[in-house]
Amino acid sequence: MEEIIRMLNENKIRYLVIGGQALRFHGMPRFTMDWDLFIPGKDKNNFDVLNKVLEPYLDMPVEPIGPKGQNFVQTYQTQFGVIQFHLAPLGIPVFDEVEKSHEVFNTESGIPVKCISTKYLLDSKLSTARPKDEDDISFLQRAINK
Repeated sequence: MEEIIRMLNENKIRYLVIGGQALRFHGMPRFTMDWDLFIPGKDKNNFDVLNKVLEPYLDMPVEPIGPKGQNFVQTYQTQFGVIQFHLAPLGIPVFDEVEKSHEVFNTESGIPVKCISTKYLLDSKLSTARPKDEDDISFLQRAINK
């Protein structure tokens, strides 16, 4: 997946890693099979560049969010693994607001990865409140209260 992140960075595509991969970068040992990427839901230029860059890897283009919230999560199986594009994740503000407080981490090979902040990651986990997120929520609450 580092190859995808490298391409996003090189092409200045706006994204934030959220979900389980973001938790890993924030320091919680966590196994997850996919990469969840938050992207701005109506940024036409971002969609154009994203789709051009990822065209060889996706079976169909990523679509903007529809007027009634359609396409808010789009899932793709790629040669690098599963990627989910989230255009309106639960419990957090619009992309432009969340992007202001993003954090950057590096992969094992030094590729910078833009991640959702601890605060907004916690907000998203609290909004879904799935039983499997209980440990994530405790970890994030401790991280914020340090």
